[in-house]
Amino acid sequence: MRLLARLLLTLTVPALGLSLGLPLAGPAGAAVAPTPGVRLTGGDISWPNCPKGMGIPSRRSPGNPLPLASATFAVIGLTNGPGWFPNPCLAEHVAWAKSRGVWTAAYSMTTYPTAAQRSAYGATGLWSAATRGGRLRNAGYQQALFNVASMQTAGLDVPFVWVDVEPYPTHPWSRDLLANRQVVRGVVRAYRDQGYGVGFYSYDNGWRAVVGSWRKPGFPAWVPVGPVSNGLAVASRRCASPSFSGGPVLLAQWVQDSRDRDVTCPLLHGRSDAPHPLTALLGTTLRRGDSGPAVTALQRALRMRPKYVTGRFGLRTERVLLALQASRGLPLTGVATDVELTALGAGTVVPGLPNRLADLFTPY
Repeated sequence: MRLLARLLLTLTVPALGLSLGLPLAGPAGAAVAPTPGVRLTGGDISWPNCPKGMGIPSRRSPGNPLPLASATFAVIGLTNGPGWFPNPCLAEHVAWAKSRGVWTAAYSMTTYPTAAQRSAYGATGLWSAATRGGRLRNAGYQQALFNVASMQTAGLDVPFVWVDVEPYPTHPWSRDLLANRQVVRGVVRAYRDQGYGVGFYSYDNGWRAVVGSWRKPGFPAWVPVGPVSNGLAVASRRCASPSFSGGPVLLAQWVQDSRDRDVTCPLLHGRSDAPHPLTALLGTTLRRGDSGPAVTALQRALRMRPKYVTGRFGLRTERVLLALQASRGLPLTGVATDVELTALGAGTVVPGLPNRLADLFTPY
């Protein structure tokens, strides 16, 4: 009964509306229309951005600032840290996003259910309560449904939820990595059953500590780089690195001035049609001993491994070029002329990638 009473009490918290004192901007109209190739920056907010002192005893808000006025999107956290405790100013964060006219998504911290939570929710769900794995999946499922109820109460209508999987000191994961995976499976299934897209937020060591070497390449990844100098540049470069789970990296995060800031990755914001990068080199001859950006473009077009893309035309580049000439029936000169550049795509158009922002965010 105590657990039920606490559940009913916490479900009412997001409905407090605009009484908590967060600053709101005036109406800003609809979010900016997405354009392929245009990188966007934004921020994520949750209980740390509530007025100072709010929240459960183990997770009182420090009163961190809301995203910058330049933010074009926001990812709103649904919990006050651990599962089954809602962000105490979720409704205000939703109202803030709507008043700013920003693209909006959601994320949920996911935690291992306590003994009381496993007892209360382990038998409620899709899986048999006769097995430990079934009980854990059921508990994870109910944890996600709790967050869905919080979103509905706060008026947060989004197409996608990021599932945060990382060590959590006040509500630690079990030492059984397979058991932890069962909880995450239940969480993911619940969101998908409710019609939400799902991706994962984590980092290499954190992911391994919770679920081990679990690979989930079919789920997008959101990755942090921490409080680094030149955070935007570092986070943008992180977009091109492999993710903790094997999934495509769509968002990257850095910390600056007590704010969690984020940038979209090319797989999310897309790209416009563009001339092939070798087109500008037509009329140029490249041979062993040359160096510079033109050689770098040639090495990339030859699909040489990144560590060999040096901008210096050496023996290795010559050998790769000779292999291309042999495969196309061209004279084996080891020299790149318009013939070789055209064979590699010069003069063509590189097709663009669509902007996928609407797959993850609602344009308020």
